[in-house]
Amino acid sequence: MNFRENFKKDMKKRDHHITDLHKQLASCYAWVERDGKALTEWQRDLEMKTQQLEIKLSNKTEEDIKKAQRKSTQAGDDLMRCVDLYNQAQSK
Repeated sequence: MNFRENFKKDMKKRDHHITDLHKQLASCYAWVERDGKALTEWQRDLEMKTQQLEIKLSNKTEEDIKKAQRKSTQAGDDLMRCVDLYNQAQSK
């Protein structure tokens, strides 16, 4: 009887732990999706501004391109960080 009660308590703890890990995995996946979309947007913006540079519109366009490149790089870094967190959560 005592073994059965302890077993039920252990199973309940493990179920809660697994549920928490599933929530963590889902949130990491959402971060990956969010940062992936942000990266796509920044790359699109970078491409558009690069085309504007080819047309040689103005010096401000070059500044915009550099800014878009920095943001695109940051979005890529954020995506990689989220992918790492997702992979860690999935391995748990």
